[in-house]
Amino acid sequence: MPRALLRLRFGLAVVATVVLVACRGPGPGDSDPPTNLSTWEVRFSHVLSSSSEFHLMAERFRDLMLERTDGRFRVVIYPSGQLGGERVAFEQIQVGAVHMAITGTPVLSGWVPEGQMFDLPFLFETRDHGLSVMSGPVGDWWRDLLLERTGVRSLGFLDYGFRHVYNTRRPVEAPEDLAGLKLRVLQNATYLAAYSALGVQATPMNYGEVYSALQQGVIDGGEANAIGFVSSRLHEVAKFYSFTSITYNPITLLVNEPFYRALPRDIRETVDRSAADALAYQSELARRMEAAALEQMRAGGVEISRPNLAPFAPAVRPRIRDELADRLPDGEALISRLVAEAERTASERMPQE
Repeated sequence: MPRALLRLRFGLAVVATVVLVACRGPGPGDSDPPTNLSTWEVRFSHVLSSSSEFHLMAERFRDLMLERTDGRFRVVIYPSGQLGGERVAFEQIQVGAVHMAITGTPVLSGWVPEGQMFDLPFLFETRDHGLSVMSGPVGDWWRDLLLERTGVRSLGFLDYGFRHVYNTRRPVEAPEDLAGLKLRVLQNATYLAAYSALGVQATPMNYGEVYSALQQGVIDGGEANAIGFVSSRLHEVAKFYSFTSITYNPITLLVNEPFYRALPRDIRETVDRSAADALAYQSELARRMEAAALEQMRAGGVEISRPNLAPFAPAVRPRIRDELADRLPDGEALISRLVAEAERTASERMPQE
């Protein structure tokens, strides 16, 4: 039998199984005693390793749901892109072959182009600032748009922070140090434009291919937060890590909406509460893990630099903003709204920081 037909049959079988499992419980809105007879087998996909904060957060969610539903809501986690990269996982979650996943707004801009405005370089001052904006009205607006267009619900945002440049050739201390570097960059128009404006040979690539590409010299480096850099063992082959803070990366926890709505009301509420608790845990954990990752980098001989970012911004402003405003419907209005929210949030946080 041709492989394509085998894959098609397998995919249909998976979807059929998911539908069957999702239909075991009563209809949406019910919370009557029969729910204690129902069980749910949930497939949860993400692209990072089993030592990453993504995976530890997924495990916390799994454990909370198992405890709070007396073992009826059972989450099976598939790390390291076992079920496919972020784009593939999102397509699977849309059709119900995967129930839950973790992915970022840069990837999701293929379905919700407006999310590219979050990718504007040097938009947020700190990771706390970025998380505050994404957890506010603008982030809620994007979550509603995602649900409306794709049938996938966002349960909230992770505290991932900024993506910083790493490479095999030199420390990045000034904008000219980026010139000529061939870096793996997320396949997102705004990312590609921003890095290209800084002289980078921006190269989209599946995350799972990055390690071997670095080893073979296919690319010089890429961009990731410190935890992802270490948990994916990229520090073994790339010995320069620079806090460039060019892009803030909103990462979100997703669930298939038909599956979610088919859950009884009490289980849906438990999903919401457990997701919020797991996200709070991830934020606390991420700060500790970043400090540990930096220590691991130093121990592994990675040179860490913290460049002055002031000279970097003129290379991408206002060019990238203008280009994005032209690409998006009502782009200028959307971007102005986001910038105003970022400024308002920053001013509110100033007395506390």
